[in-house]
Amino acid sequence: MDQQKTHGILKKMMTFILLEEVVVEVQWLLQQGHVLVNSMDVPGILTRNIDDCVQILNVIAGHDHNDSTTCPKPHRKIVLPPAKQMSIKNLKVGIPKEYCCEGISNEILDTWNEVANLLEDSGADIKEVSLPHTEYSIVCYSILNQCEVQSNMARYDGIEFGYRANENSSVEKLFTQTRSEGFNEVVRNRILAGNYFLLTRNYEKYFSKAMKVRRTIVNDFYKVWEEVQILLTPTTLTTAPLYSEFIKKTNRDQCAYQDYCTQSANMAGIPAVTIPIKLSRVGMPISLQLMGRNLSEPMLLAVAKFIEHAVQFPKYSLGNS
Repeated sequence: MDQQKTHGILKKMMTFILLEEVVVEVQWLLQQGHVLVNSMDVPGILTRNIDDCVQILNVIAGHDHNDSTTCPKPHRKIVLPPAKQMSIKNLKVGIPKEYCCEGISNEILDTWNEVANLLEDSGADIKEVSLPHTEYSIVCYSILNQCEVQSNMARYDGIEFGYRANENSSVEKLFTQTRSEGFNEVVRNRILAGNYFLLTRNYEKYFSKAMKVRRTIVNDFYKVWEEVQILLTPTTLTTAPLYSEFIKKTNRDQCAYQDYCTQSANMAGIPAVTIPIKLSRVGMPISLQLMGRNLSEPMLLAVAKFIEHAVQFPKYSLGNS
């Protein structure tokens, strides 16, 4: 298990490397380890199939007295029936129109339509829905991310935590050298931006406004749950790019492009699951994402298992390779 790292990076990775992943909302699982963005970091379970995911979730889910963010409500063990016995008749599935956006590849779009048709043929009710503020999610995330990164990284000064530079002439130089050597350019840029956004003259203009936008995004999901039970979306807009193509874009541009479909789940604090569907024409994996309302992991996993059984994604043997 690893952390979702605030904006869907694990879901994106699983799309690229043939694994399945469940992102469980914060209420069920203890958050420990290195924290990047407290309000968006959530645990992710990486497995080769849904049944394994369920097994792990049943072991680690539940209230923890050392973590006030975990739900005090007892976790009921999730038991999924065999895939052949499952029915999704009358399941209300939403297709958010904002996810059919500029830059989505034809293969991703075709796969999305194929699975939507598969669910409809199996008895589900497919409905187009709207999450109208999706386009603002990445910008909102960037501001909140940088503000929280600035706060969380302040502790790494070479005295108490983490790396310590070989500098003994003064405390100020030790702090400077440690943080210059210990943080890469991406982290340093986020710390600087976070400090800028949190300046007294900028607080209302950036941080407070971003918090309001985040609430608007959450409300979009609340309205959608009045119409449907789950959302079916792409995980990424394209298959895994070649390294030569990947390095042509900055980290910021990569986030804005590849995290478009996954990041809003972290903003809204809802569970999601990524399922590999098929291979592209050049042998790259294509995955789709299911998102559900709070505490809907049992239903999400059941639908994911149904899709997993229906598409029969080719499994690679790790034994005789």
